Amino acid sequence: MRGLTILVATALTVGYGFAAQAAITASRVETIRRVAGPVETAAPTPVEAATHVWYGGMLAPVTVEAAPVDPTAAKCALS
Repeated sequence: MRGLTILVATALTVGYGFAAQAAITASRVETIRRVAGPVETAAPTPVEAATHVWYGGMLAPVTVEAAPVDPTAAKCALS
């Protein structure tokens, strides 16, 4: 009787292990397929872009241009 119990327990353990491995393998294959596949996204509108947070990557450099200021207007007046 003990031998039958051990045999049944071993068979169930092996069966559950095989089922778990099959489930993880299928999940892993689906995850790799989903992550590796090309994703095409449309460029956001200016309104949408203003509400998004940038989480990294390279941005284009920003160039700031200013018109020359009258030299007398650029000086701070002491009061």
